[in-house]
Amino acid sequence: MLVETIKKGLCKWYRHQWWQRLFGDHLRDLHQRRITLLQQYPDLPQPIKALFSAPLPPPSILINQWPLLALDFETTGFDPLQDQILSVGYVVMTANTIDMSTCVSEFVNSDAIIKPNSAVINHIDHAMLLQGLTLDEVMTRMLVALTGKIGVAHGCFMEQGFISAYLQHKYHLNDCPLLWLDTLPLYQSLYSNQISHQDARLGSVRQRVGLPEYQAHHALFDAVACGELLMVLIHKIYGNNVPNLIQLLKRY
Repeated sequence: MLVETIKKGLCKWYRHQWWQRLFGDHLRDLHQRRITLLQQYPDLPQPIKALFSAPLPPPSILINQWPLLALDFETTGFDPLQDQILSVGYVVMTANTIDMSTCVSEFVNSDAIIKPNSAVINHIDHAMLLQGLTLDEVMTRMLVALTGKIGVAHGCFMEQGFISAYLQHKYHLNDCPLLWLDTLPLYQSLYSNQISHQDARLGSVRQRVGLPEYQAHHALFDAVACGELLMVLIHKIYGNNVPNLIQLLKRY
C-alpha cells in the first residue's frame, strides 16, 4: 500500500513537472519571439514597443494575480486579410471582478463596405462609422490597454487574427506574440461530449452556464459577456480553488 501511494505521488509529480515544462516553454517561446520582434523592428512607435516589452506572467502564477483585458471586435466578416474592423470593445478585469469603469466602446471611421448580413447581425451602419475614430487611433488605444495583460476572448483566433493583420499591414511585423485566455476551449473542455458547433456561440454558452441574456453582437457587450463567462467557467471547473495559469492553459 505504501509503495502504491508513493508511485501515485511520483506520477502526479512527474505530470505536474511535464505541464510546467510544456507551458513554461510556451511562455518562454512568446518571450523569445517578443525579443526577436523588437530586435528586428527597432523603430516601432512607443506603444507597440511597450506592448511587446511588457513582462509575461510566470506559468505558476495564480490567475487572480494578473490583470486581464476582455475584448471583442465587430467586423465586416471573418477574414482578417480581406475584412475590416468596424468597432472595438474592451474592459479591464481580473478572475474575480470586471472593472466597469474601464469600459471602452469605439467605432472605426472607415470606408468599409458593410455587408447586408453583417449589418443585420451587429446593427452597425455608415452613419455610426462616420462618428468613429481612425483605425490607427482605435487600435493604438486598444493595444495600450492590452499592454501587460492577458487578452480574454471567446474564440480568440478572431481578435488575434485581426490584430496580427493590422500590425503586419501598418508596421510590416511578421509576428504577433500575444497571450490569450480563450473561453471557447475552456467551455469545450467542460462539456466536450455534450455540445455542437451552434452550442459554442457566446450567447448559447452563457445560457448553458446560467448567465442571463444580453445584447449580442455589440463589441463592448460581448467583451463584458465574455469576461463574465470566464469567471463562471473558472468557478465551475475549480470551485473555490484558484487555478494558476498553467492549469487553465492545459485545458485547451
